[in-house]
Amino acid sequence: MLHRKGLYLIGRVVVFQDPYLARARPDLAVHRSDGSIWTTGAGLAWVNPYDRRVWDYNVSIAAAAARAGFDEIMLDYTRFPSDGDVEATVYPGRTSEPRGQVIADFAAYAERRLAPLGVRVSTAVFGLSATRDIGVGQVPRWISRHVDDIHPMAYPVLYGGGELGLVSPCAEPGETVFRTLLDFKRQLRGSRAQLI
Repeated sequence: MLHRKGLYLIGRVVVFQDPYLARARPDLAVHRSDGSIWTTGAGLAWVNPYDRRVWDYNVSIAAAAARAGFDEIMLDYTRFPSDGDVEATVYPGRTSEPRGQVIADFAAYAERRLAPLGVRVSTAVFGLSATRDIGVGQVPRWISRHVDDIHPMAYPVLYGGGELGLVSPCAEPGETVFRTLLDFKRQLRGSRAQLI
């Protein structure tokens, strides 16, 4: 019915911030050094980006949404945690692979599984991820090799003073978004991904 009305359907799948999966399957969760489940200051648990079972679980949800008729799957929270005491995180099965490669590899896995279903794949990433390494594994240049669209979260409220060469990015929202999009255009040059 929605397609008949000319609507384009995007199904958002929240990937690694998943308190439900983390509590149901603590073996898939990010932990603290004492073995308990790590949570953000807001009490939200995350699942382990290094664990391929987490990848399979999330991409299986995305595949079900694609088969149900969604035109695009937006993979959100495709990153490592950034809020709370991130220094206290323990990732069972952690490898020496850089975080950015782990997230790019996840995007490649999602692409391989979802492309045969004829669905577009996109991801939301922090606006600053195109400007500098913010430690969460989002490298737009690498991710863009495996997705159709990238949605930069260029919300000025997420930028601290001095970011992008601006004293107060919140006081200059237009310039903040403009400079962010310039950095993304540089990062995505030569990529098939569309900047949304």
